[in-house]
Amino acid sequence: MEETLQEHVRLQGRQGRSQKDVQRLLEEAGWPKEVVAKYVAESFKDLPKGALISAHAVTKAFGQNQVLRGVDLEIQRGEIFGLIGVSGAGKTTLLGAMVGFIRPDAGDILVGLPDGSSVSVQKSPERVKRLVGFSTQTPSFYPKLTVRENISHFAKLYGLADADIQRKGAALMELVGLGAARDVQAFRLSGGMQKRLDIACALVHDPELLILDEPTADLDPILRKQLWELIRKINAKGTTILLASHFLAEIELLCSRIAILQQGRVVEMGTADELRGIYSKNYEIFIQTRRKDYRALLAKGRKYFFRVEEDDGELVVQTPFPERVLSLVADVVSRGDLVSLHISRPTLGRVFEAVVKR
Repeated sequence: MEETLQEHVRLQGRQGRSQKDVQRLLEEAGWPKEVVAKYVAESFKDLPKGALISAHAVTKAFGQNQVLRGVDLEIQRGEIFGLIGVSGAGKTTLLGAMVGFIRPDAGDILVGLPDGSSVSVQKSPERVKRLVGFSTQTPSFYPKLTVRENISHFAKLYGLADADIQRKGAALMELVGLGAARDVQAFRLSGGMQKRLDIACALVHDPELLILDEPTADLDPILRKQLWELIRKINAKGTTILLASHFLAEIELLCSRIAILQQGRVVEMGTADELRGIYSKNYEIFIQTRRKDYRALLAKGRKYFFRVEEDDGELVVQTPFPERVLSLVADVVSRGDLVSLHISRPTLGRVFEAVVKR
């Protein structure tokens, strides 16, 4: 009996039904409630509280190349989550697995449903695709279609009615700032506008989660800033965002939490401050004087310094005692000689370099 029940549970799950629906259907079919609850719970693992998507021990190899090695991470509803790693670390493969494009060799990825239950990306890929939007590094739109035609085409793929397509298309073009270019063919758009169009196409079905793979690659700083503002705007409307990028300074400012992927594993995960704390408890103090002579400061403050560097006339001090060092600077450096002075924690870039090197 138990083997038959397990097969029923697996069959219902493959058909894309939620945990609550499967349990109700099996109970209505006459299976004992306690036994049903046991096997359904085993087949539909719960997401951690507040999580929208969660990866458990995800592994993937292409031939002899082991790309993902037991990846575990979870993304909370409403956050902007950053994923960083060197080229070849497995970022694009992991994103592809999370949207259902790539099937892991082992492990599973769960996505939360509006009713509080969850489904497996591998068991219910079609259902998951309605919950997730994906903007890849390579644009998905059709170059010879106009902005409006591209959005309409992708909306039809998701089964939107004609009236909804017109309404949704107008709202999306306004959101991404392409209203004035609605009748322009996609190949005639600038690089920044093409990125916006690709994101609009990924949003046509109102996904719970938007996955962006290197959205600002090949854009100049001004266009990157404009796109980061668009991402903030999308998130403010309630869409959870998973963002992979190599622009670490911008990831640090934009993302509520960040995961570092190294050799197919998540080696660190947390807020930017938490990651800085893992790397070092020290502060960095940058001092520049007109004379560029720091001998007196170094002699008096050496016991407070963890590390000292001089870079192009600027003294960079790492210290766990920032108040004492600042007081010493005030005593040793005359006001007229001081050019600049500022203090910060180590950047995400420094943290990333330390993780990669260890």
